[in-house]
Amino acid sequence: MLTSVSVCQRPALIALVLVAMMALSVKTSFADETPAGVQVVQGVRVGNVARITDEFRSRLSDVQLKFYDTLMSTSDIVFSDGLPYGRLVELYERKELDCVIDQTHLPTPETIFSSHDIRFEMVIFGRRGDNLFDRNIVTVGYLATLPQFPVPFVQPVEWYGLRTIQQGAELVKVGRIDVLIAHEGMFRDDPLLETMPFPPVRVVELTLQCHDTPATRDFLTAFDRQMDLIGERSDQSIKIKELSAVMYLTN
Repeated sequence: MLTSVSVCQRPALIALVLVAMMALSVKTSFADETPAGVQVVQGVRVGNVARITDEFRSRLSDVQLKFYDTLMSTSDIVFSDGLPYGRLVELYERKELDCVIDQTHLPTPETIFSSHDIRFEMVIFGRRGDNLFDRNIVTVGYLATLPQFPVPFVQPVEWYGLRTIQQGAELVKVGRIDVLIAHEGMFRDDPLLETMPFPPVRVVELTLQCHDTPATRDFLTAFDRQMDLIGERSDQSIKIKELSAVMYLTN
């Protein structure tokens, strides 16, 4: 009798298990499916105008390099670089970017800022020995992702948009363009290029600014904390070197 009941119940039990598995499968498939028009993003989305290449990093000062390296090593970051400035602003205003590296502005209730910033002086580079005053037109190379800055030439200016600063340097060297706008110190060791005797065309202080959300607050806190720690270690290292030098001189 018991054997007969268990045999009769076995198909029902198998059917119940199959129904449960089908329900789980349907639930999982709906969970994995993203509705049209909804963007699923994990991490804090950060935008930047400059493309952070090895060449770019090699031309940065210690302070600038510390800023970018610390940012790139922060967890939960989705980094988009090489964005045209207008596009960067548009994406940020549409909240398709959580944070941007941009000029320092006054804080607002909707925006929060890092306590650290970096300074760039944009100057004009040309070929050593070139006389720009004999040109009827001055061709100025600039990174196409940046706006066109005012330049101190009396002649008409022809603008040449560049994909990279290194491309501009090569074009200046072969005479395809007359000058190049880049940040100070970019070509300090280049034997063919020199900083032209003009004031900086633009001085900017950049910082990390974000829409004020719990995720970006945590992100900025972690970034600032790491920047502070690196600064403290650097100060301690300098003090140790100074103390060692004093001890060496007094012995």
